[in-house]
Amino acid sequence: KHSISVESSYKNYKMASRDGGLLRIMVSNRAEKSFSLRVLDKFTEQWKEKYPTLPIVDRHTFDIPHLSYEEQEAGRISVNSHNESQKIAFSLANVLTDELLSCKHLVIATPMFNWGPPSSLKAWIDRVINCRTYYGHPNHLNGLPITCIIASGGAYSMEPQLKHDHLRPMIIEWFEQMGAKTEDIQFINSDPTGPIEFGKVQIDDPDSGYTRAISTIPKVVDRLKEN
Repeated sequence: KHSISVESSYKNYKMASRDGGLLRIMVSNRAEKSFSLRVLDKFTEQWKEKYPTLPIVDRHTFDIPHLSYEEQEAGRISVNSHNESQKIAFSLANVLTDELLSCKHLVIATPMFNWGPPSSLKAWIDRVINCRTYYGHPNHLNGLPITCIIASGGAYSMEPQLKHDHLRPMIIEWFEQMGAKTEDIQFINSDPTGPIEFGKVQIDDPDSGYTRAISTIPKVVDRLKEN
């Protein structure tokens, strides 16, 4: 389990301050073999060139446990009404929500698992959709640039496989429900990666899913807005 100070998480409680920088949500556990993380590295390089003084916060979702019943219930109750047990139950969600509401740009790098999100990404989203971001506060993410880097073995971002993509529509739904605008949710599609892994296409081939993903980064990296 995470070791998080309840006092610290509540002391740092904030609304949507946007006083941070780039929040990187990293989902893959494949390390250097991960295509989504490789693209994220390139994205980060270009983001740092644009905003060299802004901080970068990293969050790995595979460290986040799935919600217990007590944690789920605490997430639906106003923070100001939490008792001591609810404060403990909500402490991790409180920290993750602070990270989200503080960032100026959110980037998620994730693979597609079985046509949808990896369970660890769902574990993160289940903790940040809560009383601070959704119940009674529908517009906290309004205007936040959100970039989603998605890698998949098949070409699910395009026809004829598009009908099997349940990840991108789910991501859009998640963040729209928290107040984000559709036009602020942008995707970098690193697919298909299967041909690269099986040696049928070189990773630096102009038509590879990886190369095409890298080419779209400049269009989405420079999207900061005034608070």
